[in-house]
Amino acid sequence: MSGVKKQVLSNAIDILLNQGNLPEKLDGKKLYGEALEGDDALKADCRVYQLSNGTGNGQITVYQVFNGIELYYNDIHLAYCNQDQVTAKNIIEINHCYIGRYECSFGENSCCYLSAGDLSIGSAMKKKSFSIFPLNHYHGISIIINLEKLLPEVRQIMELLNIDLNYIEKSICKENSLCIVRANPSIEHIFSELYHVREQRKAGYIKIKVLELLLFLSDLGNMEEMQEPEYYNQNQVKLTKEIAAFITEDLTMHYTIEQLSERFGISMTTLKKGFHGVYGTSVYSWLRNYRMQTAQKLLLETELSVAEIAHQVGYENPNKFSTAFKSVYEITPTQFRNNIKL
Repeated sequence: MSGVKKQVLSNAIDILLNQGNLPEKLDGKKLYGEALEGDDALKADCRVYQLSNGTGNGQITVYQVFNGIELYYNDIHLAYCNQDQVTAKNIIEINHCYIGRYECSFGENSCCYLSAGDLSIGSAMKKKSFSIFPLNHYHGISIIINLEKLLPEVRQIMELLNIDLNYIEKSICKENSLCIVRANPSIEHIFSELYHVREQRKAGYIKIKVLELLLFLSDLGNMEEMQEPEYYNQNQVKLTKEIAAFITEDLTMHYTIEQLSERFGISMTTLKKGFHGVYGTSVYSWLRNYRMQTAQKLLLETELSVAEIAHQVGYENPNKFSTAFKSVYEITPTQFRNNIKL
């Protein structure tokens, strides 16, 4: 190894071993808009933000990987956030969906979706009017790279590892497009360990995994999995959500696809395609899960009998309700209630 490379490696090791303090102003914070409310807690190597609005709450845990690179753990139980989100120059935004579903709305005309296991890479120059979580929960990781703040030593170690930031910025993160890589073993390998690493190892481990991710992205052009996302018209999305609100307004009612098609004035094919696009599943499957989630809440918060809860969520036969509940939660409604009371 040449003297120059040894010095670069030595500088890089110094950077890897010295986390430094979190900056007062986090690059990624602006990407969450004004939905960040409440006190934040500064820990030894991360900062924790509490999110709150009328639809629920959430938590974002921020680690500074290197100067100019931040990693966010998103634990969201909200219907939306990121209102009035600003654009930002020379910032790469990477999102990985672990659990849930993420709707990213771009202005008035289009939005796209991430489902469990998917990865998105884009420029923060693409303005998002807000972000929505159709399933009211979302768990994932966001990585924010501010290219202007990267130290020369960090760029040098990336070059030694054959990480091509220029390719990632110019070819993948085009200003007016978003790249999505659907769930595959390579992405799962990189991110699965980030969700389960021990806390005392996390700060250092994050550095290694982010470099691994950037190396993976540097070779993304050779992968068939890279694709432009499928965008959905906002009017179609709005109508789909109106249908979802209608069928959940009274869970004792049961509607066929044909009845819904006639009521909302669209074809059955368009209805099914739109529903799958927004919610990631069929109307019946989504509604079944919604019934079970409602039943779970009633079991927790009320003294209603299992038979009464079964009726409220649309099951006239309590045995069929118990079977459906067990298929989702792996225990019966009675067992679920009893376990909570223990």
